[in-house]
Amino acid sequence: MADHQERLTRRQRYDRLSAALWNERSTFEAHWRELAEYFLPRRPRFFVSDRNRGDKRNQKIVDSTTTFAARTLQSGLHAGLTSPSRPWMRLTTPDITLSESSAVKSWLHQVTRRMLTVFLKSNLYNALPTLYGDLGVFGTAAVGIMEDDQDLFRAYVYPIGSYALAMDKRGLPSTFCREYEMTVGQLVEQFGYPGGRTTPDWSLFTDYVKTSWTEARHETTVWVVWMVLPNKRSEQRGRTPWPYLSVYFEKSRAGSASGPAQDTDKEKVLRESGFWEFPVLVPRWDVTGEDTYGTSCPGMIALGDAKGLQTLQRKKAQAIEKQINPPLVGPSGLKTQKVSLIPGDITYQDVRESQQGLKAIHEVTSSIAELLQDVEEHQSRIDRAFFADLFLMLSRSDPRGDTTAREIEERHEEKLLALGPVLERTNDELLDPLIDRVFAMMDRGGLVPEAPPELQGVDLRVEYVSLMSQAQKLAGVALNDRFFASVTGLAEMFPEVRHKVDAMQAIDDYGDMIGVTPSLIRSDEDAAELLEAEQRAVQEAQQIEQAKVAGEATRALSQSTLEDDSALRRLVSQGGP
Repeated sequence: MADHQERLTRRQRYDRLSAALWNERSTFEAHWRELAEYFLPRRPRFFVSDRNRGDKRNQKIVDSTTTFAARTLQSGLHAGLTSPSRPWMRLTTPDITLSESSAVKSWLHQVTRRMLTVFLKSNLYNALPTLYGDLGVFGTAAVGIMEDDQDLFRAYVYPIGSYALAMDKRGLPSTFCREYEMTVGQLVEQFGYPGGRTTPDWSLFTDYVKTSWTEARHETTVWVVWMVLPNKRSEQRGRTPWPYLSVYFEKSRAGSASGPAQDTDKEKVLRESGFWEFPVLVPRWDVTGEDTYGTSCPGMIALGDAKGLQTLQRKKAQAIEKQINPPLVGPSGLKTQKVSLIPGDITYQDVRESQQGLKAIHEVTSSIAELLQDVEEHQSRIDRAFFADLFLMLSRSDPRGDTTAREIEERHEEKLLALGPVLERTNDELLDPLIDRVFAMMDRGGLVPEAPPELQGVDLRVEYVSLMSQAQKLAGVALNDRFFASVTGLAEMFPEVRHKVDAMQAIDDYGDMIGVTPSLIRSDEDAAELLEAEQRAVQEAQQIEQAKVAGEATRALSQSTLEDDSALRRLVSQGGP
């Protein structure tokens, strides 16, 4: 088997791996298609030729509650996890004592601010809402974080259906394969000038591309495959040291728009380079066992309600139409006579025995109110599946204004319990690798200042301070508040209990819980120096006051005489021989 693998050409190995990935993914496609039909009809791309297709795709959506719910979820997750209007992450160290060092704290704060600035200057905050929408509807989403010449990086969200994945032993993505369409002009511009060439290197392209370029058919489309995979031979035979290989090649199919594949074309590779970090982030809502793709998400949970809602809306419309414009029955004599159904108009008819005018062919007794109630129940379940009641909690709170801030806070904490596992998975599969990759790119670009000596060899840790992360910590804040209130009450009766509380550490912990900027809290060393200076000032003031009192007493004694009955005379007389 090993000898056979060695005999395979480089391109043959890539083709076989690509085919295996697409085959493994094939069982998910039918489910994704159905989800797209009822939630986000234009998001998926199951065929390479779907690019720039403007045909209607929302024929199955009558009630847009499903689309609104998906939009609410993506906006809520974006605002709650990665809001561009406030800090949502910060760097720290596993060692709390080390993090409280003044130099370390200053460096961590500076790097965090630079990283947030890099995020803001890129298109990350445009890409993340779309990513969250895919995650909520399809259970799997993918975004590429690519180095950029103008900005440090650019984010590219890949439509569901256009890529296939493989995971490593830790359950994290290690192989990514995507098929997409490019024009001949785009293809030559991106790959045709390696090493700063001034003319295209046609040895990289198929004859079909070269002919199309020569005949000025630059808008002709070509199928391209991009793969990222582990570089298992990076330490052998002097090969590139990248941990991950990046490979582009044309995908030729007989009879396709790319023309028939020639034998020489089957071995060509457009570009082979690499990455120091895996460039594609693939968050999944929930996963069963060793599955590669997400197996549960709000869209999958609400799919039955979504289909039922569209059916109910059609039946409701049909019932209303029958009530206001019912099917009619009438005598055959009216067949050749003009009959008007316009309000206020008249249709003349001679009434004969057993003959009547027009009437409804059957009684329409369906209650619209019952249908409306059923519709509202379906809409409510869809909103619950997409956590709309959480994200829109404030706007849907008690309109009378009777709800207190504490009640709103408690409701918020209660509803966040359901999102807890999802937030942890999102941190692990999206935000952690995003920060790791961007930090590494910043380091390579010289945007990370030199770290203090205390941090040499220390792995940094990411702490999330977004709205949702802080909301999850509010339970700890409430416990601390109750603890301090109880200690204060006890200290009034038993003053000695105040020594049980480490006030300095309590302030550090409280600040971390509510996300206070580290620069606002002094280190223990600085606080100790200020306390010592304050105590010295108090002692010096006391000494000055004591010296002043002693001086006044000495002055009073010096001004006293021995002739009169005075304290000085009595003192002298008592102390005399």
